[in-house]
Amino acid sequence: MDEILQEIKMLPGVQGVFVSVDKPDIVFSYVPTGFDHETLKAMGVSLQRLFKMNASCQLSVNSVEMRFPEAMVLVKEICDGSSLVILCETEANFSLINMTSNMLLGELAQGVEKVRANPEGALQANSAKKAGSMDFGQAQNEEPMKSALPVFQDALAKAIGPIAAMIVKEIVGKWLQGGACAEERFPELVALFCQEIGDPGLEKEFRVETQMLLPR
Repeated sequence: MDEILQEIKMLPGVQGVFVSVDKPDIVFSYVPTGFDHETLKAMGVSLQRLFKMNASCQLSVNSVEMRFPEAMVLVKEICDGSSLVILCETEANFSLINMTSNMLLGELAQGVEKVRANPEGALQANSAKKAGSMDFGQAQNEEPMKSALPVFQDALAKAIGPIAAMIVKEIVGKWLQGGACAEERFPELVALFCQEIGDPGLEKEFRVETQMLLPR
């Protein structure tokens, strides 16, 4: 579930994404710091009511788009009692986000089935992820990220130029939302950087430059 949400979160213009499941009552999220977990739960419950109206109103709505002055919200029904909510910038590439999220709905539905099959395990894993999370400001001053950050930044600068510092901050911030800041997760972080580079040759060079940081 987390890997799929992180894939959506990495799309240009996506500010945050979460999945709301009613049984068990749980939210899986990758959202900016400051979003209250209980608020996300309340949003999920309210938005799911839109899809529950299908039967009584003889409708077949499975996707809703809401546009606001400062943001756009895309809501998709995953399966009965669960929905995907994507928070986007107003100028985001809606077609790309819509197409990508549609392709991942099947995998998300499988993830929801696994959560419902083992609700206690899902709740414990979700609590552990939240307890171990930190933001970029904290991570850059603590090991292992303190020593690794200059290496990542220099290697990325060789691939994409002077905007590397900004991109590193953004990608590391998103990566931190997925779990603990641990060396064991560096391969996942390298994969995210390579996704941003988007050139096989440059990706290979980046992997060589950062190989020393990966766990042996």
